[in-house]
Amino acid sequence: FTNAATDELNNRIRKRTIEAKRVFSGAKTDDEFLIELRNTSDDREADLKLLTAASLLMDNASILTIHAFCARVLNELSLETGKLFNQKRETAIDDLLIQAAEDTFRKMILRLPSFEQKLALKIWANPAALVRLMRPFLFRTKVIFEPPMVNFTVEFNRIVGVIEQIKNLWVEANIAEQISQSGFRKGSKPLTRLDSVTYLCGSEETIEIDHEMWGIYNTDKLNKLLTKSGELPKHSIFSLIDDVWEARTIINQIKINLWHRAAKSMKTIIADIKTQTNELSLDDLLTELWTAIATSEGLPKLLVKKWPIALIDEFQDTDNLQYDIFSRIYQTESPSCLLFIGDPKQAIYQFRSADIYTYLNAKQAANNIHTLSTNWRASEPLVKTINYLFGQNQIFGEKEISYQANDCPKKASTMKVMIGGKTTVPCQIRLFENKEPLTKQRAVELCMADAAENIVSLLNPSEKKKATINQKPISAGQIAILVRSRNEAIAAQAALSLRGVKSVYLTQDSVFLQETAQDLSLILEAVIDPSNERSIKVALATRLLSISAKEIDEINKHSDAQQRLHTEFKEYQEIWASQGIASMIHALIERRQIAEQWLHRPNGERELTNLRHLAELLQQRSSLVPGMSLLLGWFKREKIGSELRSEQDNQIRLESDEDLVKIVTIHAAKGLEYDVVMIPFATFKSSERKNEPALYHQKDSSGYITRLNFTPTNQVLALAEKEKHEEDMRLLYVAITRARYLVYLGIPYIKNVASTAAGQLFKLSSCDNSHFVGIKDKLPKALFHVCSLIDSPITYLRRAVDGAELKRPPRPPILNDSWLIHSYTGINRRFNRQDDINEESAMVGYSDDEHMTHISAKDAIVDTFTFPRGKHIGIALHGLLEEIDFSSSDKVIGTVCRRYAVRLGLSQEQCDGMLVSWIRNILMTPLGCGFSLSEINGKDRISEMEFHFPFVMNTELVDLVKKRGYLANAKSDQNIDLSGVMTGLIDLIVRFNNKYYIIDYKSNFLGNSFNNYTQVNLQKIIIDHRYDLQYLIYSLALHRYLKAQIMNYDYGSTFGGVRYLFLRGMRGSQNNLSGVFSDLPPSELIEELDTMMGRTIP
Repeated sequence: FTNAATDELNNRIRKRTIEAKRVFSGAKTDDEFLIELRNTSDDREADLKLLTAASLLMDNASILTIHAFCARVLNELSLETGKLFNQKRETAIDDLLIQAAEDTFRKMILRLPSFEQKLALKIWANPAALVRLMRPFLFRTKVIFEPPMVNFTVEFNRIVGVIEQIKNLWVEANIAEQISQSGFRKGSKPLTRLDSVTYLCGSEETIEIDHEMWGIYNTDKLNKLLTKSGELPKHSIFSLIDDVWEARTIINQIKINLWHRAAKSMKTIIADIKTQTNELSLDDLLTELWTAIATSEGLPKLLVKKWPIALIDEFQDTDNLQYDIFSRIYQTESPSCLLFIGDPKQAIYQFRSADIYTYLNAKQAANNIHTLSTNWRASEPLVKTINYLFGQNQIFGEKEISYQANDCPKKASTMKVMIGGKTTVPCQIRLFENKEPLTKQRAVELCMADAAENIVSLLNPSEKKKATINQKPISAGQIAILVRSRNEAIAAQAALSLRGVKSVYLTQDSVFLQETAQDLSLILEAVIDPSNERSIKVALATRLLSISAKEIDEINKHSDAQQRLHTEFKEYQEIWASQGIASMIHALIERRQIAEQWLHRPNGERELTNLRHLAELLQQRSSLVPGMSLLLGWFKREKIGSELRSEQDNQIRLESDEDLVKIVTIHAAKGLEYDVVMIPFATFKSSERKNEPALYHQKDSSGYITRLNFTPTNQVLALAEKEKHEEDMRLLYVAITRARYLVYLGIPYIKNVASTAAGQLFKLSSCDNSHFVGIKDKLPKALFHVCSLIDSPITYLRRAVDGAELKRPPRPPILNDSWLIHSYTGINRRFNRQDDINEESAMVGYSDDEHMTHISAKDAIVDTFTFPRGKHIGIALHGLLEEIDFSSSDKVIGTVCRRYAVRLGLSQEQCDGMLVSWIRNILMTPLGCGFSLSEINGKDRISEMEFHFPFVMNTELVDLVKKRGYLANAKSDQNIDLSGVMTGLIDLIVRFNNKYYIIDYKSNFLGNSFNNYTQVNLQKIIIDHRYDLQYLIYSLALHRYLKAQIMNYDYGSTFGGVRYLFLRGMRGSQNNLSGVFSDLPPSELIEELDTMMGRTIP
């Protein structure tokens, strides 16, 4: 389906072919399949030659997406297909769809007669609604639209005339008086609506065919509302009202015609645009090739000669047009073979126009059918579990889709999961036995909380409950949480974050669909018009800037505060105009302290990644779109367009590439596998869409026919719902079969639980929660463990140290919001008596870098001393060192450096030379105690470790620190009395020979010679900037963390000290400790600080 999947398949085939060649050459292997293939070969020597040739010629293999295959044929055989040579291909159809919707809305819908327009606007309130509702079917082929269009003009005009007669008669015959005296029930609508209907009939206003009066005053309705003594007035007007009432079916026909006309209009507009621009979309590639094949006898023969054998992988995800193309090609008399490979139980992409019924039609027409009976992925117990669950009769609905019990290879019997030294069953069912059905939102919250608890249990290094797979501890990267929607993913991530478990949401969603994009759009509007007070306040109230209503109210009361805001946003506008939008957004992040605010929140890293990504996309687009307003217009259109597509450049980037718990949608997980799979909310169900067309299928003698009903009846809706339910079952099958060893299923008691796929799978009842008892009694205990729950506790993740990957600790909660939050930067300012501690500070981790005049990136950069300077340079260098693997080659380092070239304001040439050499020197410079950064691997480092701890600082504590030789330049009369929470980010923590070291990067420019970076000069800089205060805080933070994590922890034998790396002075291995300041604070001082600041770890 995708180019990425094609590349992966190509690599897998190449690898497999080379592996087979080795086995046929006599190499040893444990691969049962290859052993059997070699042993049953009739001519091993000839087969080895074939495999050798195949491995050498793999680059010539035609491994393509179906669209790429069509494009290749149209390119290479332009004359035979009758197509133009120079047509542009792979046009973004969604852009055309948006344009067609806007044109159709303007030229057709807004020009309709009033009544038709009213009906149309109820269906499509705006062009975006037109796009959303047309997109699922507009480009499908071989679909029968129903009911058909019918010309209703004559009948409609007749009814309009009858309505005019009724209006006149109502007034002339005083029908209101007759009805009021006819004996209708008191308070009934014929009486309560009399005045309004009489007024309407006497006015010039048009009474439409869908007005409520026809339903109130038709004779059938009136007769039902008469009292026993009442009698219906005898007047011809009531037969005319009956005529209008019975003609209301015309409304349905008008809606049907509107659907047909809108669909035709959009198709025509798209076709006209493509004709004018000489372009083809991906779907056009299919239709163009199908037309060429259908109208040419010679073309199929040419294609079969070129490709005598075709294998269509993942065939269950194709549609009837794709099937028809290949079936027509390979129906020729030439020797050929067409092999469809697919699993109908994994057909889950109906929303992409994939059609499971195409697979069933192909299966019916196939000459030979083969079934794979071995599960090569899962452990033997899990395979038995899958056999048990899906071996039920017609569990997938259609008779043609059946489940055949799988066997296992020999190795599957040795694959074991053990918890607390005991083998665990492969399927863990988590039941929420609430007395009353849970709301979906509450059910999702409980299920995600329980899944997070289970993950903590699997990861916590407790011997009593130690979890292993094949005798190796389970790591976070082996676990996946599968969800149905973005909202479930967010809930899962929040539950994990609360327990200190880091995760990553793997999604192909566009960054333009995130809330960050909406916030940024509002902020940009304020920057474009900084004189607009309302726009500025709206920008401040966004999630991104998080200014409270109370703070905005304070701004309203003070004109000077309002003026400062106008000035601030005017400055943003000037930065945008002079330096570009990316620089402006960076200035906004810094001035508004967005990074500091968001990094304290559960999804802060995600938010900042999105913001940086959007800034980059806007900067790239700004070169093509002149002017701020035009750029903002493009940004808003991209947000709308992203609801339809997610281009690769716009897809959400990972905020981290660590070994984390994966959160994946079921659709995205198809084709992947994970050792442990959590399906926290297994009772998902496709949403019912009312008042929308219904897609369904009917079977006749030729196979399944696809139909789309614009105004579906209850019977049609039932058929469509049945197909959705069957796809839900296939989704559940895909989710469960992603696991290799262990699967967790969360089953909450919710409304209509029996109608969910999980409800059918476990034979649940919607009446009450008694069905849970049945689950416990019926399921075999060798395969299933059923646990009953009502709520989930909160257990925090503890991390093992020895032999485990070093991770930053979970972010602890701040229990008392009245405390002030302090940092090294703020306290240093307090010492200087320059600013109040609560004033804006620079970005944590970079604020202490020296602020120097920026040297132009166009100047020659020959060494570290001529390298550009300034805060943004320091930030970029920190980011670069955080991203680099310290053991990387110069080539890899160069690749990373080039990505940072724009941030550093450098050309590629400037980066490739001096910067790579400088980074290598930084990594090779000895740090004392026998190591350099180049010797630190990934599992022995933490970058940007965040900490919080209770904090008290007073004059007594300052005096203690001064007596120990620190804070040498602190004023003796300094009055310090602070309390609250200390927070900060440590650039790097490394572990070497079981000792832990604090590393801090400094990009300060100290002079134009390495002599300026000697120990004497570095000591002076440490004192002048009070960096000793900073690393005492860091040392205490790490001391508390290690004490909590390591049994029998001892500061003297475990803590290695601090290393401040003044990057410009680091010369590599040629000069020991150049640019490196080191210190090991005395253990007595750290213990005393620990005592005075409070021992409690939050």
